[in-house]
Amino acid sequence: MTKNQIDSELRKLVLGLSKLNLHSQIDYAVLSDGKRLRPLLVILSAESVGGYQDKVMPLALAFELMHTATLVHDDIIDKDETRRGKPALHKKWSENDAILTGDALIALSVDLASEYGETILKTVAQSALQLCDGEHIDITLSLERATEEAYFRKIKEKSASLFRAAAHCGALAGGGSPSEVRSLAAFGENFGIAYQLRDDILDLSLEEDSFSKDLKSGRVTLPLIHSYVISNASEREQLEAELRTAMDKNDPMDSTIAEKILRVFSEKGSIDYCEKKIDQYVHKAVASIASLRDVEYKSYLTEMAESLKQKA
Repeated sequence: MTKNQIDSELRKLVLGLSKLNLHSQIDYAVLSDGKRLRPLLVILSAESVGGYQDKVMPLALAFELMHTATLVHDDIIDKDETRRGKPALHKKWSENDAILTGDALIALSVDLASEYGETILKTVAQSALQLCDGEHIDITLSLERATEEAYFRKIKEKSASLFRAAAHCGALAGGGSPSEVRSLAAFGENFGIAYQLRDDILDLSLEEDSFSKDLKSGRVTLPLIHSYVISNASEREQLEAELRTAMDKNDPMDSTIAEKILRVFSEKGSIDYCEKKIDQYVHKAVASIASLRDVEYKSYLTEMAESLKQKA
């Protein structure tokens, strides 16, 4: 029931901010229906080394607020109009409101993390810096210049950095030994990479007018890189042309174009290639915590990682 407890604590936190002019916007952003994976990772990492949930809950909330801030800002960058089935904050209010709300959430996150000392606060700040750098790689990486190495650097910084920091800080706050902290930090990073790879594939399974925000925004993902790299010159030209059509901001993505691109991914084995990569990083994540004491929280972490594998 930890997710419900996190949601309850988030509601209490937001309620305490009722005097802020941005309260409505913060409430809207924070109390959406998220998975709460990053705070869960903080808590499970702490508990797996002998710590207690109530002692690390503010730290767990700090990571959720930091994550939420990035979503608010990302929606502006990507010009996305919806988030989890609701209007994006910048569409419901304004871009100025969204920028300030994201900034406020970062400030709140830092405030919560500061209760745990300099080392943890610095780790949170460094992960946020990596995240920004990864986002910049994401918005500047073109298909023609994309390599698998560049892609993994991007997701290691943009997506996995916060997962790594959540596990690292949770283990530190829970009183873990240096080796336990290293093991859990490695788990967080490998889990974060596998999670982003799974997200890339899930984005391709959307239907009709909501089909693939990644393709619509021109975001370079691993299935796209794999297909492009193993294609010949004429196939690459065709794929580039279809992507330009898909990215036309004035025209909703045509299902025929979407189907053509998906067919290329299937024919080139790009989805299967991505699935194998997910399995590899899940295996790395599970192996990284093999030396931890055998407590129930270690099993929960293992289950979290294994849930990212393709279901038979």
